[in-house]
Amino acid sequence: MLSRRQTLKSLAALSASLALPACQAQERQQQQAETSQTRSLASAAQTFHPFDFDKRTVKLNNGIDMPIIGIGVWTLTPEQAEKSVSVALKAGYRLIDTARMYRNEEAVGRAVRNSGIARKDIFITTKIYGSGDYSNAEAAINNRLKALGVDYIDLLLLHYPDQNDTQAWQVMEQFVRTGKIRAIGLSNYHRKTFSRIMEVASITPAVVQNEVHIYNQDKHTKEFLKSYGTQMEAWYPLGGRDSYGKGGKDILFAEPVIVTLAQKYRKTPAQILLRWQLQAANIAIPGSSNPAHIRENIAIFDFSLADAEMATISKLDKKTKFSTFGGE
Repeated sequence: MLSRRQTLKSLAALSASLALPACQAQERQQQQAETSQTRSLASAAQTFHPFDFDKRTVKLNNGIDMPIIGIGVWTLTPEQAEKSVSVALKAGYRLIDTARMYRNEEAVGRAVRNSGIARKDIFITTKIYGSGDYSNAEAAINNRLKALGVDYIDLLLLHYPDQNDTQAWQVMEQFVRTGKIRAIGLSNYHRKTFSRIMEVASITPAVVQNEVHIYNQDKHTKEFLKSYGTQMEAWYPLGGRDSYGKGGKDILFAEPVIVTLAQKYRKTPAQILLRWQLQAANIAIPGSSNPAHIRENIAIFDFSLADAEMATISKLDKKTKFSTFGGE
């Protein structure tokens, strides 16, 4: 008969032998997950596409085409937004950027419906915002569809990092699977907050929309996003107006490098700034309620900046934001 000490030793040895395969299995699962993530990143990187300047589009990491120049309607009243979108669509724009926070989605929807352009040829971006929307994302998204008067949204963004945004992301993924959203992304997210979304994501963000202009080129975020095939989109591409801080439009328009290039190419400073955005691989969504400016902002496909000029502009980066909204 075994002594009590011998029995305990036997039981300990048996327990260890049983635990070993379990540990090994756990390690294998972890290795498989890491391998899967690596393959996913590699695959995403392969789907990062250059801009097609002939079609004026870029292919996102989920395979759909997105226009590279659009109009934003932040700060516009519903009446201004409807008129601006109508002018923009007539001028050749096919990307419209709005948000729940802007309170003009209904006006955007009316302009789209009254444009005479097929819905499939217009790319609509909107956003849900804040923990209230994020904690009840299904209702928030359905309200965006209803406000716009559309059957689907081309691109839906989380407008800002906040509580319950990971939960909202998973709901957005469900809408992608049902076909009510074509692509999903983030706005005002950087490396840390983007990575937090990726901890729960089964769909990689297609777009990140941040404040990007010649004085705030956000190069570190762009470099980080490349491994995911995620496209950068610039809000405040011209420096912005006075809202959430003092706008920098007049400052950028007076930048000597930009003024010199505008004179050389017989373009306006706005056109030089927007052409730089596109050649730097940033989708741009300048906003305006002025019909002449709206038409001016898209007349940027009849010239290109030289490599040396792009390099000079790259050196203007001061990592300086004009808005107090959307900090890292």
